[in-house]
This record gives sequence, C-alpha cells and structure tokens, in this order.
Amino acid sequence: MKKGIRILAALLFLCACAGLAIAQADIKPATYTWVAGGMGGGWYTVAGGFANLVNEKEPRITIKVVPGGGLTNPIMLSQGDADIAWGVAWLDKAAFAGQAPLFKTSYKNLCSIAGALSADRYHFLAAKDQNVTTVEEFAKKIKNGEKLKVAGPMTGTSEYVLIGNVLAYYGASFDMIKKNGGAFVQAVYGDMTSLYKDRHVDYALTCVGLPAAIITEMSLGRPSILMAVSDACVDHFATTTGLVTKASGLAVVPGGTYAGMPNNIQTLAHATEILVSPKMPEAVAYAMTKILNENKAFLVQMGASYQVFDPKTTATAVQVPLHPGAARYYKEVGTIK
Repeated sequence: MKKGIRILAALLFLCACAGLAIAQADIKPATYTWVAGGMGGGWYTVAGGFANLVNEKEPRITIKVVPGGGLTNPIMLSQGDADIAWGVAWLDKAAFAGQAPLFKTSYKNLCSIAGALSADRYHFLAAKDQNVTTVEEFAKKIKNGEKLKVAGPMTGTSEYVLIGNVLAYYGASFDMIKKNGGAFVQAVYGDMTSLYKDRHVDYALTCVGLPAAIITEMSLGRPSILMAVSDACVDHFATTTGLVTKASGLAVVPGGTYAGMPNNIQTLAHATEILVSPKMPEAVAYAMTKILNENKAFLVQMGASYQVFDPKTTATAVQVPLHPGAARYYKEVGTIK
C-alpha cells in the first residue's frame, strides 16, 4: 500500500514537473510594457523591482516600466497600449463595468493575476499651524472662503478622482480653493515634497503606501498632522466605491508611523492588484503569477505595505477576471478549484 502511494506521489510530481516544463517551453522571448504610477512613486519603483525579479527568474520575459496612473491604466491596458498594469481595485471594477462618471464605456479587455497586494492609504497632510485635525475641518475652511495653499495630485490619477470625491462628500472642491483666491497646485511626488517643505503650500493631499517616504520627508522639520476622516466617511466610500472597510483594520495610519504623530489616525484606503492583457500568452501569465506568489518577501522588502499580501487569498481578491494562466497556477497550488 505504502509503495503504491509512493509511486502515485512520484507520478504526480513528474506530471507537475512536465507541466511546468511545457509552460516554460511555451515562453518565447518578448518585451512587455507595464504601466505603473508616476516616476519616483511606490508603484513605479515596485514595478521596476518586480520586473527585474521576473527577468532574473525567467530571462525570456523582459518588462519595460512606463509611467501611468490608476485611472488611466485599465484604459491603456484594455485598448492594447500596455501588457501589464498596476490597478486600483475600485477603479478596475468601475472600468470593467463602465461606471459613470469615471468611465464613459466599459473596458472588458482586462484580466488580473493577483489582488489585494497592498493597501494604500490616503494621506491628508496639514501643517500644524493650520489648526486642523480632520478633513471635515479642512473642508469647512474651504467653504468659509479661506485662502488655502494646497498641493494635490495630477489630473488623470486615481488620487485626484478619489480625493476630489472626498472633498465633495464634505461639501468642498478643488475649484472652490481656487475661487477663494487660494492655490491648488497639482504636483508629482517630488515636487509636492519641495512645495510643502519650502512653505509654498500648507497642505499636501496624496495616496501612498505605508510608511510613505514623501510624508516622512515633508513632516521632518515642519510640524505636521494627518487629518482624519469620520467613521461615516469610511463607511460611505467602502459601500459606494469599494474602498476598504473599517472592519478590515486597514483604514488607519498606525500611530508612530510618522514623526510627531503618536496616535492612530483614521483614513481611507484602497487595495491594489496587478492587471494583464487577456492576449498575454498563458505561459507568461503563469510564470509571472508563480514568481509573484513565491516571492512575498521580495515584495515586502520593496515596500512594507505589501505585508498584507496573502498568496492564499489573492486569487479571490481580484476585481476583474483572472487570466487563464494565473488561474492555472492557483488551481495547481490549490487556492482555487
């Protein structure tokens, strides 16, 4: 009986190896374009690091990383202008369904290989001399006509859309800041840091993983606070858009993450995922999925926010259909049937 079990196990192992060999043999040398985030940001950096890892593990796969944004990435991918894309879960879901006003049509040419890789937090940074501790108080200043100096994300990015929706939730807007005679400066990460540190602006609104180097740099030498959002705000955006829930424990910036901020600060957060084109060869999607799931430590080394990535649940956390190559990998390891 035991001998039969050993023979069966050996046969299964050989079949698995044969399957992997076939998958590897199917890979033809090619370069794939990955639309990430803005240059210098976390998405761009991690995509570059993972691209190098994939090429190291499978030299026939070369990945070229180019700038992108959460709002434009699913469109570029669906239209064939990219092969791989970072995705913001709530935006990918909206793009696939064609939900207005974000998307005028549905973008169905989207697949995924993994979901809930990280949870990025929305950071509403304010200089302490502005005497605000919540986004609601910040919005009240705008509604009262105060001339505020604010740095925010670029048009076309997911941060711009979501943060604009948050201001709208509290009855304010980017346009109101300008109409009041204040300044709303749209900036990439590096410029936002300089603007804040040099006191050209007193507020910086962005979305990044924890701990965010740009927030650390901005708050050093200038006493600052992250403005909190209410329970009702977290619940509203979790229900209406698919951001993380309060119960998830992710809608918070833990105390001590940044200098001078010892207490937990409630905020909004979204999960990220990796999208690929349905036209990507199955063997390539399989290889990328395998490398990703078997190298969590590498991801965490690239950014602490990837600590939430769980290879056991990532296949069911996606917001668009799994690529057949990814699905094959997850079936082989038993995370899906």
